[in-house]
Amino acid sequence: MADVENDVKSTECQEIESCGSDLELDSELLDKTDHENSENNIKAAVAGDGLSKRAKKKLLKRQQWLDTKHERRAKEREKRKLKMAALKLTKDFDETRTSSRKSLKHNKMSDSSCKVGVVFDMQFGDLMTQRDLGKCLKQIGKCYSFNRRMTNQLQLYMTSLEGNVEAELSKNDGYKNWDFNFDTRRYDEVFNKDRIIYLSSESENAVTELEDDKLYVIGGLVDHNHHKGLSHSKATELGIATARLPIDEFLSMKSRKVLTVNHVYEILAAVSEGKEWKEAFLGVIPERKLAEGVTEVEKISCESSESEDVSKSDVAA
Repeated sequence: MADVENDVKSTECQEIESCGSDLELDSELLDKTDHENSENNIKAAVAGDGLSKRAKKKLLKRQQWLDTKHERRAKEREKRKLKMAALKLTKDFDETRTSSRKSLKHNKMSDSSCKVGVVFDMQFGDLMTQRDLGKCLKQIGKCYSFNRRMTNQLQLYMTSLEGNVEAELSKNDGYKNWDFNFDTRRYDEVFNKDRIIYLSSESENAVTELEDDKLYVIGGLVDHNHHKGLSHSKATELGIATARLPIDEFLSMKSRKVLTVNHVYEILAAVSEGKEWKEAFLGVIPERKLAEGVTEVEKISCESSESEDVSKSDVAA
């Protein structure tokens, strides 16, 4: 009788495994079919005469994105594997994800030895669509998440938190409990002007080092170049010192030197942890924005040194 039960269980397990493998194959076939259908539709649309050059360009860009989808996913998986391998080798870290998140509650800005301030200026909230405002706040959310995991956190502030900005941020339940300094006033009403440096790609001055007594302001504006230079002109009108990140001194870029809010923050965070400017840029700026003069050797060198720095900070912690 026991042998019969074991045979039945074995048969059931084989059927389940078979079903699982069939589902994986079906999923792969569906992805392949969707990709082929999309590719055929794009080719047909580009071949037609009813589209403008701009529309065709967008379609071709979409096709390029589809063609490199699997390659991008493979790179992301490999990057995650390397990161986890580095953590396991350099730190006695066997916490679960849940216990790891709980431990973050004990990591406070007030305890950080780094007193460099980063201010997110939200005075331009009314100039953004709800969708763009949501994107902007999502980028700031990434900065907050990144900051919590730093050994020595930067001091984060958000100013002009009112109106539609506050309404949009309120969709994130519990934001008032964040380890974050919020203020309804404009940044120049909160801090002394001599401590403020407004970061802008239009500035003629370049930041050379981060100073503990300074506050580096990042304009919270996602507008697709509809208000180019606005934050710089507003800061200049208020008599606020402006500066740009020293990208020109280290890199050449294919496009305008305009980065997302979280990319600017991540560069500042990397430099605050002791990285050189060039290393910080290569570690954060998307590859598509870099000119061909930036060699693959430089990128690999930057990534390997970044892994070493992660190891050192983990050991120190």
